[in-house]
Amino acid sequence: MNNPISHVLQQLHDAVNRGDQDALSQYYATDAKVVATPMSTDNHQHASQRDCIDALLKFQKKFMPEHFVTTGDERVIQAGDVALVVAKLYLVPKATPNALPCEGKRAVYVLQKDASGEWRCIIDNFFGTDLLDFA
Repeated sequence: MNNPISHVLQQLHDAVNRGDQDALSQYYATDAKVVATPMSTDNHQHASQRDCIDALLKFQKKFMPEHFVTTGDERVIQAGDVALVVAKLYLVPKATPNALPCEGKRAVYVLQKDASGEWRCIIDNFFGTDLLDFA
């Protein structure tokens, strides 16, 4: 995993699994958008980075309290300082962390390189293309 974008996503998922808000704030841009519910895609909602992180952690506690999120295959499409990532996410039970993951979901992320050269997530949509099912 020598791709810096893949590394950021791995660190982001590790921080979610730990429930570490401070670590998460390192991987999200200050104007990040986290799609925490299928109906929260309204671009007119203005939320702070902290609001997005809080929503993500609330989702984790409500819908996956007994699971870890792991990343499978991913595709990174990069154009300059912006990257689109489509990745398979799997939930693995905490009780059996070495179990084979069940059916994956396809998450969609957009990352942007900031002024200091660090990649930050600006859109985190772990519902991926399943959002179309809620339209």
